[in-house]
Amino acid sequence: MHDLFKSEFARTLIEGSILLPSLVVVLYGIAMRRATRASARWGRAVWAPGLLAGGLSGYAAAYRDFSFPPHTVLSWLPWLVVAGAVLVVLGGWSSEKYGLHGARALASAASAFVLLRPVLHQERLLIAAVSWLGVTVVWFLLWVGLVPPRDDQRTAGTALLSTAAGFALVAPLSGSIELARLSASLAVALGGGLLFSLFIVRTRWGSPTADVPILILGALLVDLRFYAGASLVVMRWLIASRGAAWGAIALMRRRALASGWSVIVPGLVTLLPVALAIWTAVRIFRKSGGY
Repeated sequence: MHDLFKSEFARTLIEGSILLPSLVVVLYGIAMRRATRASARWGRAVWAPGLLAGGLSGYAAAYRDFSFPPHTVLSWLPWLVVAGAVLVVLGGWSSEKYGLHGARALASAASAFVLLRPVLHQERLLIAAVSWLGVTVVWFLLWVGLVPPRDDQRTAGTALLSTAAGFALVAPLSGSIELARLSASLAVALGGGLLFSLFIVRTRWGSPTADVPILILGALLVDLRFYAGASLVVMRWLIASRGAAWGAIALMRRRALASGWSVIVPGLVTLLPVALAIWTAVRIFRKSGGY
């Protein structure tokens, strides 16, 4: 263990993916605690910038590419997340009944198209259209299921935390350390945000707070499957973890459960499929002979 921390590579991972996002989220949380009037004024969306800053600080440390127009698929990440979050905010302000759902559908479709474009150009039109549509539909349905309108989005936060932490362990076994670093940064940001909002600032999460990590994690899942080449079985378990959280949230809404457990349960429910994803990734990694 001592030799591990002496390694320059290990120190870089820890500093960029854990310490830096932790520092960003803690500083943001302290600012929110001091600005109690601002917290009340801006309602339940005060943690959206904190999660965005925490997640993108890990991106800055791991990838350092904020060029525009982006040069690679991964360099689209910050622009897609910011644009998607703005779109969701505008959709929430819309007077139309389905404005928020429409904004999420548009963000899912546009993000899927941008991320899959290099792959789609290599396929026939029908296969490309079906692939893009499939990713869009799955992304949108899980998004809507995790964050129903007017609900406390911290329930989605705990589920996303479990999935992001599992993703950080699965990604290097599937061939991408960069994606693991980005997911670890997201998990740290979510953990810090939940800690502050549950026990210190005591702020409920509203749109677009959980929408930000959903956009980040969705993009990472697409990259892991189509560019890192992760096993389809592993991907199914990671997606199933979000589906399980969706089911738990729907059940709690139907039974009108609003206790502290309503925030924790979705995260606990996701642990089994996440553990199965990690176990499957380890088995595939060992069979392939490792790196």
